[in-house]
Amino acid sequence: MGGRRGRLVAVAGVLLLAASGAAAGQAPTGGSRSASPEAHFELGEMHHRQVFDSLDKAIEEYEKAVRLRADFGEAHYNLGLVYHSKAKLGSDDQQLYRRALQEYRLYLRHSPNGPLAAKAKQNITVVETLLGEAPRKATGSTKQKRPAR
Repeated sequence: MGGRRGRLVAVAGVLLLAASGAAAGQAPTGGSRSASPEAHFELGEMHHRQVFDSLDKAIEEYEKAVRLRADFGEAHYNLGLVYHSKAKLGSDDQQLYRRALQEYRLYLRHSPNGPLAAKAKQNITVVETLLGEAPRKATGSTKQKRPAR
């Protein structure tokens, strides 16, 4: 390994060793208190990238679930959450917000009285506001069709 990734792994290893020693009741030998701000920055970037990778994997799996069972309300809701989260963590991607909105509405179509209905309605209002749309009454009946994927 070379370059930035190699440094990142080395820094992560040093911090993990220091943390594991502290967790085992040993006095830290330098630990994160003496680590450079750059080391913590590199670790933060690494974890941030992992979040996006995990969100992409979650999207893949939820999409498979709804392809296999189109009326799987909870999968639609969670897919909406993932799109919503990815949009918020990224650059306020309008297309991701629209997809989140669509999935929340599909949840309500399939589970209008489900355990997540109130939360789906709240999330729809939030996303509509973020998109600059006038919030409309969120109901289980929506005329939007799911685009082919």
